[in-house]
Amino acid sequence: MAKILITGGSGLVGKAISELLLTKAHEPIWLSRESGTFKGIKKYKWDISKNYIDENAFDGVESVIHLAGTGIADKRWTSDYKKQIIDSRVKSAELLFNHISKNNIKLKTLIGGSAIGYYGASQNEKIFGESDESGTDFLAESCVLWEKSYQPFINAGIRTAIIRTGVVLSKHGGAYVKMAPAFKYGFGAGLATGKQFFPWIHINDVAGIFVHTLFNENTNGIYNAVGSELINNNDFSKQLAESFKRSFFLPNVPKWALKMAMGEGAMMVTEGLKISNQKIKDSGYNFEFTSVEKALKNLASK
Repeated sequence: MAKILITGGSGLVGKAISELLLTKAHEPIWLSRESGTFKGIKKYKWDISKNYIDENAFDGVESVIHLAGTGIADKRWTSDYKKQIIDSRVKSAELLFNHISKNNIKLKTLIGGSAIGYYGASQNEKIFGESDESGTDFLAESCVLWEKSYQPFINAGIRTAIIRTGVVLSKHGGAYVKMAPAFKYGFGAGLATGKQFFPWIHINDVAGIFVHTLFNENTNGIYNAVGSELINNNDFSKQLAESFKRSFFLPNVPKWALKMAMGEGAMMVTEGLKISNQKIKDSGYNFEFTSVEKALKNLASK
């Protein structure tokens, strides 16, 4: 049994990883804004603004999964909120590393969160892999800085895997719960041109990839966490409607309307690239959900 410290454990992905670890008889613990317990999971307090981590949080811990960060899609992207998005990721990683170094903690493994926003949001027919360069928009900038915050761990000889996650499909939060109700009642529609690609992944596979890299000592570096089926927004929307046995007939929501509603953050839904998951498959990970149809039917049936 391993004891794994998770930051951002109360988030959508953090909870799924914690549940998977528990089924494998491991012990997840969380760094959280408040100490206590959540469904039997021990929470230790940390405060990034005060550079504080409970000194007991690392007792018996050799591995960390770092997911902490303000939600990208939670608010409109004002200058202040953009700064919060970046600082919540970069400064939390800095605090972790400084605490580990100061207390001479022998950390063996760090699994760090990132996102496929690294590649930017411009339309392109290219299939992007982990070795491709970053984009130039805000999403890309935030991911570049996020990933740079892991460099001190790498320099210290800690095995580090960075997971660039796509759009997570889950009944418990994220994009799916925002999209599904309209489609469930027959009023779903595609977004913008609908030709932009939709790099999806089922929540079970996100958790599976994090746990796979955590315990597979041959995994190092960056891995894309996206589903195998490359699909654009229109086709994804049709599949979502079909998962509820509903028709798909309404005109797409125009790009200008999405920009009015979401501001600059509309790029998250109006743009999208083809992303390869070949590297994580080559490392030995076997996807539970290999098609959009299977993933959406699973969620609709729950």
